Amino acid sequence: MLALVCFGLRVASLVRPCLSDDEAIYAVVAREMLSGRTLYRDVADHKPPLIYLVYAIAQALGGPHGGMLLLHLLTIAVVLATALLLARLVRQFGGLPAGSHAPFFAGLFYAVFTTTLLPFDALAANCELFMMLPLTASLLFFLRGQGTMHARHLIAAGVLVGVAAFFKYQAGIQLVLYFGALATSSWRRPGRAILGAISIAFGVGAVLGIGIAVLARLDCLDSAWFWFRFNFAYIKTGFAPLDTSKRALVRISFVALSAAVLWFLGVAAAIRSIKPRSIGDDPRFARLAAAWLAVSAIAITTGGRFFGHYFHQVTAPLALLAAPAAARLWQTRRRLLLASMGGPAVAFFLVALLQRPVFAAVGAAEPDYRRLAGIIEANAGPDDRLLIWGNLPVLYFTEERQLGSRFVFSNYLTGLSPATPSQSDPNVDASPNIVPESWDMLEADLAARKPRLLVDTSPGNLAAYGKFPPRRFARLEAIVKRDYRPVAEAAGIRVLVRREGAL
Repeated sequence: MLALVCFGLRVASLVRPCLSDDEAIYAVVAREMLSGRTLYRDVADHKPPLIYLVYAIAQALGGPHGGMLLLHLLTIAVVLATALLLARLVRQFGGLPAGSHAPFFAGLFYAVFTTTLLPFDALAANCELFMMLPLTASLLFFLRGQGTMHARHLIAAGVLVGVAAFFKYQAGIQLVLYFGALATSSWRRPGRAILGAISIAFGVGAVLGIGIAVLARLDCLDSAWFWFRFNFAYIKTGFAPLDTSKRALVRISFVALSAAVLWFLGVAAAIRSIKPRSIGDDPRFARLAAAWLAVSAIAITTGGRFFGHYFHQVTAPLALLAAPAAARLWQTRRRLLLASMGGPAVAFFLVALLQRPVFAAVGAAEPDYRRLAGIIEANAGPDDRLLIWGNLPVLYFTEERQLGSRFVFSNYLTGLSPATPSQSDPNVDASPNIVPESWDMLEADLAARKPRLLVDTSPGNLAAYGKFPPRRFARLEAIVKRDYRPVAEAAGIRVLVRREGAL
């Protein structure tokens, strides 16, 4: 049943090769890796490495488009596996009577309510969905090892947290949950808590050590460290108190209302877990699930942007908490429960199937990538390298050309920071967010790679790049005037071709 739900609600992802800008970025970076470029050094992004590796493997097996189909099938399998692990956690540790439907509802809630978001947040193969599989498995091993202090289970829990963190850094907050649980459960025997914490830390450290060794072997450790440190600037940029509060109110409200039954039952169970006599379930498991929800909620606030796909991290603990109450509702108010799950699921399923006309109807139509690609192809050969000035990674994905620089988007160079006023307000100065070193990197790349095509997206304000015309950046303007000549302007882009004999 869970397999049918996972597949049915996500089937729309199988008919669209690219569902989001994030997918396009990961796919393009993976293509560059498959062509011999080294992650972080030759092709830049600031996310952890495993998401690019997954994309690269999928494309190595299936090609540029078949690989994306494989990737979306894999995403469905990952969601299903996570749902089954949540069911197992409730069955094994929830303290519920045999035959309870609660384990099934834990898995069902996760399968359903990871799809009640807009398609680019719900269906795309984002870091969070891949992160949640090892993170949920780590909780299973932690609970097995906590009571008996079996080192191998606790080490396995640490290893899985390390793997999850290599999909998304916020997975590391799980260590706060585990160390806190060990401290509170073994406060009378601190030696046990310390040994347990050491076992978990050993597992995490082993994964971290392997990752560092691989990056050093690939001669990109310094570059990886540089882009890792950029994350702190990215986080700082997102924290302007008034803007952050507005985003939090709007986006949390949207996510919570779309999954109202999950949030109502889950948060209520978390509150009740403070008074264990008021519930019939195992209070220790409920408290741990509530603590998992709390640390996950902290994690999704990182950066102050509250993107929809961030909320997958709290969906799992909410599913654990809500499952027993859902099982009781199934016995008394079955139609209400079915409607509260089925209504949002069907609504967002239809949005996913009809994404283009729906988004166009509400004034959020995406660029006409097919037309843009046609303009580019009319002015270039199939092997010409491409540099896009702007933030249209889907156009890179569609073109299937080698990058003209290490950047899949120009935000490091302009200072545009997603979901902040630097993107939404044309009057906000984005220059404080510029990564100064990125300009040296760009000039070095242009000198070495000599991209034949340069596409400027500022004329049509595509992806909010109207405020960043090349003339605002002296180093880029000098290169454009010296080495490129305009050949076409249409559909919001200006296409320039490298001059013959340009150095």
